[in-house]
Amino acid sequence: MKNFLYMSVLIIAALLIGGLIGNSVTGLAGISWLGYSMHFSFDPGTFLELEVLTLTFGISITINVAQILLMLIAIIVYYHTAPKLIKKS
Repeated sequence: MKNFLYMSVLIIAALLIGGLIGNSVTGLAGISWLGYSMHFSFDPGTFLELEVLTLTFGISITINVAQILLMLIAIIVYYHTAPKLIKKS
């Protein structure tokens, strides 16, 4: 359970920090490629429509290069540090 929480925290931190970096470097020459992003979405559609209840579902994901790089770094950090954390506790 500790491993899953540790990995989750690393990945979420990588996504948040990568999003901030990607959005802030879009106008800078030389590193603006970090802000290049792709948008994937499944547009909401009505799956169930009754008199009382309407059920819709949709998802949208936007990811940039900085987030991908930081997720890879987070995975590397996890595999280098997780065994040390498990042995201590």
